[in-house]
Amino acid sequence: MSTATLQVRLDTQLKKDVERFFLAAGLDTTTAVRMFLKQVLIRQAIPFDIIANDPFYAPVNQKVLKASICQLEAGKGKPHNLAGA
Repeated sequence: MSTATLQVRLDTQLKKDVERFFLAAGLDTTTAVRMFLKQVLIRQAIPFDIIANDPFYAPVNQKVLKASICQLEAGKGKPHNLAGA
């Protein structure tokens, strides 16, 4: 199997922090990156959620949304028209 080189520029502190994490997990950075790339191919997608710093995804908002869904599923909701609909 032939190999290729992948170069990535990143912040020095990020590199130190991630190397420390990988070491604690028993990995080196090369192996971790290879695992990530293989998972991309296996799943045909990024193997984790990519979430912007959006308040919609904040844990407190997700909790409220889940409670609202439970209320609707229990028949305790009331229908209303959407604005602009």
